Amino acid sequence: MSFPTSVSILLLFFFLSALDPCQSRAGVEEADRLYSLGREQAASGNYLQAEQAFAQCIVENPLHGEALLQLASLYSRNILTSGKAEDILFSVPAVGGNIGGRGRDDLLFRAGVSMGKLYVKSGRSSQAVALLLNVIASAPPGAPLDEAYATLGLAYYYERLYDDAIFEMRKAIKINPNNSDAKFNLKTIRSRLEHFQAGKLFSRLADHPRAIAEYRKAIDLDPRFIEARHRLGVELYLADNAHDALKELRRASLVTAGYRKAYEIHYAEGLALLRLNRVGEAMGRFEQTVQARPAFAPAHNEIGKILLERKEYDAAIDHFVRALGSDPKAEYARGLQMAMARKAKVQAGVAPK
Repeated sequence: MSFPTSVSILLLFFFLSALDPCQSRAGVEEADRLYSLGREQAASGNYLQAEQAFAQCIVENPLHGEALLQLASLYSRNILTSGKAEDILFSVPAVGGNIGGRGRDDLLFRAGVSMGKLYVKSGRSSQAVALLLNVIASAPPGAPLDEAYATLGLAYYYERLYDDAIFEMRKAIKINPNNSDAKFNLKTIRSRLEHFQAGKLFSRLADHPRAIAEYRKAIDLDPRFIEARHRLGVELYLADNAHDALKELRRASLVTAGYRKAYEIHYAEGLALLRLNRVGEAMGRFEQTVQARPAFAPAHNEIGKILLERKEYDAAIDHFVRALGSDPKAEYARGLQMAMARKAKVQAGVAPK
């Protein structure tokens, strides 16, 4: 795991002094004393005194990784000092790689989790997700993964990816049943999902009116609940209300540009536009879909059908072949056969029907 290399002037001084092989044993011992003092002050709730002790500890021993993490944790408590916390956490990879000539993977892991928490707290949840996935993938043996999974779940929660959030919280609790943060957050997420889950159930039963009602309730609780808006749009389309479906799908696409299922929203928009006889716009949405997801067979099939109607047989054949290559459905095979038959008639000088 690696972090950006931007650090404060003070930390740069720490790095330079850390390379000095003449650092005294007395300095190291004083650093340990100050570190113990900082822990005592923090445990007593004397956070300002703890900050001062940890900062002085780092002056005495710039390679004191534990003090760096503790000081970053204290700084991250206040939005006014969160930038200092970020600088310290950025410094940990350089520090961890110089302790007695050995790497400290445990320090890197804990710094990564702390940085993920800081990103979540400062509203950078998408960055937190990317960072924490990397941290978890490179975790050393014995690392407290429950904290990483709980923080990742929280990041997914703020990204409105509730199913993913629940999945990560469950993993955290499985590793550590006493992780109170994960248990509390899981309970909160489940309560927020009550109407969403009911909507999914009614959708499976093809009860579109009740599914629509439940998704609307979920959106009332969280207007930025992107998946609920997406599913509401699909249900409205299935209920033959293409106009309102398109409106909800567009709202969903505006919630966040980085939504990982954005291609599915574009596809659903294309279907609604087709039903409204806005073929050109529909074609654009289907093309967006396959650009984002080249193997998405349903969109290739819809493009193929539009091209077939335009008598662009070679292009239609190409898209039907791509659809079949990803998902060998009979519907796609029929489209391919029709396109090939019409092309053959044109080549034979017979006007296709």
